[in-house]
Parts: sequence; C-alpha cells; structure tokens
Amino acid sequence: MIYQELIQPLDIIKQGGTGNPEIRDIAYDSRAVTPGTIFIAIPGFMAQGDQFIADAIAGGAAAVVSIHKQPESPVPWTQVADPRKALAILAKRLWHIDFDSFITVGITGTNGKTTTAGFYHALFRNIYGNDDSWLFSTITYTLGNRTKDAHHTTPEASDLLRFIHTAAHKPQAITIEVSSHALELYRVEGFTFDLVIWTNLSQDHLDFHKTMEAYYQAKKKLFVSNLKPGGTAIVNADDPWGKRLTEELTDVIKITYGYVDTADVRITDSQTTWSGTSITVSYQKKHHDFHSALCGFFNVYNMAALAAGALVRGISHDEIQKCFDKVTVIPGRMEQVPVSADISVIVDYAHTPDALENVLFTAEKLTEGRLFCVFGCGGDRDRAKRPLMAEAVARICDEAVITNDNPRTEMPMQIINEIREGIPLDFPHCVIPDRREAIKKALTIARKGDCVVIAGKGHETYQEINGVRNHFDDREVVVELTTEMECLSE
Repeated sequence: MIYQELIQPLDIIKQGGTGNPEIRDIAYDSRAVTPGTIFIAIPGFMAQGDQFIADAIAGGAAAVVSIHKQPESPVPWTQVADPRKALAILAKRLWHIDFDSFITVGITGTNGKTTTAGFYHALFRNIYGNDDSWLFSTITYTLGNRTKDAHHTTPEASDLLRFIHTAAHKPQAITIEVSSHALELYRVEGFTFDLVIWTNLSQDHLDFHKTMEAYYQAKKKLFVSNLKPGGTAIVNADDPWGKRLTEELTDVIKITYGYVDTADVRITDSQTTWSGTSITVSYQKKHHDFHSALCGFFNVYNMAALAAGALVRGISHDEIQKCFDKVTVIPGRMEQVPVSADISVIVDYAHTPDALENVLFTAEKLTEGRLFCVFGCGGDRDRAKRPLMAEAVARICDEAVITNDNPRTEMPMQIINEIREGIPLDFPHCVIPDRREAIKKALTIARKGDCVVIAGKGHETYQEINGVRNHFDDREVVVELTTEMECLSE
C-alpha cells in the first residue's frame, strides 16, 4: 500500500520528509526491518523507539512513525500522539484482516485466562480440526499445528496480524488471552470478538495500573470496544467486579455464569478431587453434567466459562464434554508432578494473593497430611501484594519455605523481607533464597500423606536474575531432587 494512503486513519500531528513510497511491511523492532518497511518508534519502558530510527532506516525503512518530529529524517515521517495505537491501526489496514472471516474469542481476568483459553482452543479443534484452531496464550502461541514461544500473554498487534496474513492456511477460530497490559497498550486495537469473557478481578499489576479501579477500567475496554455487533459478553456473576461490569454494560448481549441464582448459566453442583473436577450447570432449564481431568476448585469457574460460551452458541453437550476430555493438563496450572514418594507435589503459576489462596485451598481440602508451600514474589512488579501472598500461605498452610521467584533487577532479600511482613510470628517458615535448595528443603521434610505446593513460576522454564534468564523449571527440579533422594535412601 502507498504510504500516504496507509496513514490516512491516523490522528496525525505533523508530517515531514519527501516521497510517497510503497509500504510492504511494518515493524517496531529495528532488527526486523527490511526494505519497504514502515518503522513504528514505540516509547518503551526500558528504551525509546526513537533511539533505533537510524538503525531502521539503515536497514531499509521506507517511512517512520514516532511520537516526536523527525526533521532530519531522509525518509517521510509522521508524528502521532501514540505510536502503539498507530502500530495496530496500520497493521490491520496494511494486511486487510477481516475478523468476520473467523470466530474470535477474547478472555480477560486476573486468574483463569490460560485454562479457559485452553478449553476454547480444544473446543474449536474438535469442531474444525487441529489446523483450524489458533491460540495465543501465556504459555505458547499455537497456530494450528505450529507453535511459537510466547513473549507476551498477548502479542503485539502487528505480530498477531502478521501471523494471520502470512499463514498459508487461515484459521477458522482464534482464541486470545487478552491481558490488561494488552488493552492499555493497544495490542488488540481494532480487533473484534464474537465472545469476550470475564473470569474475575483481584489484585495484580498495580505496579502498572496503580489502582484497582484503573485495572478494572483497562479490562472493561475489551467489552466496550472490541465486541462484534451481535457478539456476546460472558461474565462471572460471582465476581464482584464482574457483577459491576454486567450492570455497566449497555446494548450488549450478556450471559452470566456462577453459583448465584440469577446467573444465566448457573452452577448447581460441583466436586473436585485429585483425579479431576465435575460440575453441573443449568441453562435454559436444562441441566448439563461435565467432567475434566483438571483438579482445583477454580476449575469449576473455568469450566463454567467454557460451557457458558459454548451453550449460548448452540454447541452440543457432547462437543463440550469432548473439549474437557481433550484437555488433560494445562502446564504449570495445578500440575501434579509424579514422584515415587507417597506425597503430592503441585506446581502452579499462582503469583497473586487470590490465585495462591485458591490453589492452596484446593490442595488443603485434598490433603490428608500437612500442606507445605514454596513461594516467592517477582521483582519489578506490584510490591503491595507480597505480604498479602504471605498472609494467604500462613492462613492455609502448615509450613512454608520463602524463596526467590524471578527477582529480575531487585535485590532478592529485599523482596523476601517484604513478603515476611505478612507472616505471623508464630507461623513455621524458613527462608532459603536459592530456589532449588528451597524446593529440596520442602521435599525433605514432607512425609507420607503430605502435599508440597511450589507456586509462582508454573510453566516457566527460566529464572530471571539481573536481566539474565537462566534455565530453571520447577517440575524438572522436583524430578531431579526426588530421584537423587531416592538414590541416597537405597
């Protein structure tokens, strides 16, 4: 597309430079620029996109979009108030993506997004085939039968749209985890969804949003700005913020789910054991029983979120159950690590007070013996939640080992000291900053019938310290340690 035609929809502050080149690609990373690319200089948290404009032009950039004027630029430039928003608008326009050509599901909430997204992905795989169902989630990006590493929960708009544009085989359904960061940073600007799902809202990301109200307003954007005409909002009616959302949404088709009597898809019964979760839901005076191999009380809500969206679209009971049958594990979500000892070991991504409490609550109900928790908190993230996570552990567990999570650029002991502010003086716990040694400690003191929950990192295969990601997988460490311990006992 010709440059001047491409930039027409932007709210342009000023333009400069000469020429009207043909634009063949779009990039926000100067290293990805090829001849004919329009380079979007995004203001970053660590570095500013303007720093890389010269590199982009040297790489063949035909035009530049920035928050600043570029009077010295040898290529045409456009100044806009928000380059991130421009990135999404230009990518959609350049590649002519028609969202009405496939089914789209957007899922937001503090907890449950990944599992619920996994359910929808499996549902569409059953209906359309493996190559026709795409998934963008915290764990991985699954493009039919291809997978790519997930660098963000929600990819940048241009990356997601490029995946669709360049695919030889276009999808029939796309499921996207939509984070609050994605909504604030325009990663789904101009995207439209057939279903948008609200799982819940609890404290997280306040380092970015500052207040719970701002956090809520960010997530609410998905329901106000991104729903297709005739699309449906699926909302957890048991969540106080979800209840508020349904009251505030107007001129939107809304389907609620939950235990509350007024829910459109009402959970009338549920059971959870180490072998899975069963629920009964009532919709339009019909009862539906479903079972999943995933354990954890929170999966009652994840299953209900899938059932609500599927039932409202007329998908049969059998197709929904096939979906649950297909999803036997979500990596790092209440994932049981097989060990030879007569104890239970759970690895979970829980890194918020609410998520950690839910995981521990489930484990406590299913554990005959004592419950141990190995946990830490991420550095450079919401500091206010650190003592709250400790309070949740002390309230439910018998003992804890406090350790490192991903300290990033913070001092590990600074994080640990802030966690300990929430630990009562009489609660049994110890501090072992080395995460491997912390896990070893918990496994060593666990006895028959006990359960060890290792929380915070879940599916992650790294530990980030001072900007360096070192290989570390809680699940691998458990297997290695229990094997070593078994050998030593022989």
